[in-house]
Amino acid sequence: MSPSRPVAQSPCQSYQSHIRKREDVMSIYDPNEIVRECVSCKRCYPSNLQFCIDCLVELRDIETIPYMIEARYRLERVINHGGSGTVFVATNEAGQEVAIKIIRASAIAEPLAQDRFRLEAQIALNLKHPQIATVLDFGMLPNAYAYIVSEYVGGDSLRDEIKRRGKFDVDDAIQIIAEACDALDAAHKAGLVHRDLRPECIMVTPSSDRLRPNVKIVNFSLSKYASRRRFVPGTTAKLQGRGQLPLRPTYLSPEQFRGEEADLRSDIYSLGIIAYEMLAGRPPFTAKRVGDFGVKLLNSRPPSLRALNPEVNIVIEAEIFRALEKDPMDRQQRALELRRDLLNALSLN
Repeated sequence: MSPSRPVAQSPCQSYQSHIRKREDVMSIYDPNEIVRECVSCKRCYPSNLQFCIDCLVELRDIETIPYMIEARYRLERVINHGGSGTVFVATNEAGQEVAIKIIRASAIAEPLAQDRFRLEAQIALNLKHPQIATVLDFGMLPNAYAYIVSEYVGGDSLRDEIKRRGKFDVDDAIQIIAEACDALDAAHKAGLVHRDLRPECIMVTPSSDRLRPNVKIVNFSLSKYASRRRFVPGTTAKLQGRGQLPLRPTYLSPEQFRGEEADLRSDIYSLGIIAYEMLAGRPPFTAKRVGDFGVKLLNSRPPSLRALNPEVNIVIEAEIFRALEKDPMDRQQRALELRRDLLNALSLN
């Protein structure tokens, strides 16, 4: 009698076996372990593991961030690394996915930054708006890092859309900016300024109503404060390490670059840069060195938008250029003012 052969597993059974194996390994860890990241798939692991179970790639530490935050949130994968910290997808005690931003101790070391974080995090916790990611929790960690937990918004960011489309159709671009203005206006009225508005912070999902895309603003910067110091060439790495200068300053307002306080008009400037990039296919100012970028930002007018996209009418260009004025007093003074002006200009197309 011939020996029986092992029964081959179906693809579904094989996958389930793989998941059980992964969960078995992941369940054996110290809650105080430092989180490690797979550089390939961005999945997170405790530091007692050396290789990604899925990719077999060696893991790297992410500073001194714990794998479990306050024994309530398990870090699952990295969304992005920024100048002031890292944003993760995490699982809460109920097994639900949330987004959690871990803010570096160096970015929140100043008492002013800590006070602002606590004040604005509490405002954000109380703010409920359909176009702003809901804040669920916040706190400080023993290692002086701070964290803020919000709803996880899946799907594509505006950055993904820009990469996919290049130049946007004028109608689509203005409608997305108009929806972002609605969200920012609600935040501004509540006392929140984003201060770090970029295409990565605007999530866009399809809508049954093509004229009103689903837009949601995420990742408000609740720790940035005015350093009161002008940028000095040669200090880029130090400022970026402290979280006082983004890794990419493309969307910074002139007053932020000068180390001055940023109010809601700084968000309007950043939104103007995003609108320009959507319609031109590139931002108005670029440079390899931060110092060279600053010279353009503080002294140069943006290149003609209509020369880069003839579909843009002269009034739309004028309103976007007004949002990009160097002096905040010369810009639109409210997000709803920018929304109204752009929609009125669009009606002329």
